[in-house]
Amino acid sequence: MSVAVSHISKRFETRGQRAVPALRDVSLEVQTGELLALLGPSGSGKTTLLRIIAGLEIADEGQVFFGQEDVTEKSAYARKAGFVFQAYALFQHMTVFENIAFGLRVLPWKKRPNAEAIAKRVGELLTLIQLEDHEKRLPSQLSGGQRQRVALARALAVEPRVLLLDEPFGALDAKVRRDLRKWLRHFHEQTHLTSLFVTHDQDEAFELADRVVIFNEGRIQQIGLPSELRQNPANDFVRAFLEV
Repeated sequence: MSVAVSHISKRFETRGQRAVPALRDVSLEVQTGELLALLGPSGSGKTTLLRIIAGLEIADEGQVFFGQEDVTEKSAYARKAGFVFQAYALFQHMTVFENIAFGLRVLPWKKRPNAEAIAKRVGELLTLIQLEDHEKRLPSQLSGGQRQRVALARALAVEPRVLLLDEPFGALDAKVRRDLRKWLRHFHEQTHLTSLFVTHDQDEAFELADRVVIFNEGRIQQIGLPSELRQNPANDFVRAFLEV
């Protein structure tokens, strides 16, 4: 499933001040099965674009496409995008199993799998995230890296068309970040699910992504392979940001 945004613009109203532009005429396409990084400093528009793709924010202008389907006016639920938050957003009173199963259990009854099918799906995901023996634990009994993997499994449970990750490793220490980066790259090679992730960490973007999109002040500065960006920065901002 490819993802494309066309001429997306977004402004945020602030009390007593002029509207602040977060995105300015942004267009890009994510190829089917690609892992794309949105890289840039804080406030550059990365997360706003991710949330617009998910349907969690509404663009002032522009369109969003999943494949050939225009989903601009569709709800987040109808778009069927999996979203992983930086802060995990796990239900603290639910076990690992219950957290992963949650999205399946709240589906409309005509689409809701039976208990056996839910158990099978959760079991498959626990194997995928390598936490088969943790299904009865609470989030408080897990490490940060384990909680992030559970959050990923919960997003995958409903079989999303695309996967969106907002600073997925931002709350973790350096060693866990490095380990999870390797794990996520291996995971992507297994699933080939079209994925976008937001980061301000250059090493993270260049190690994980097939291509990297560099943002600044609501605009795309450059898109390319990690090697292309370092060898041929498009402008002074990219050169300074990448320190090349």
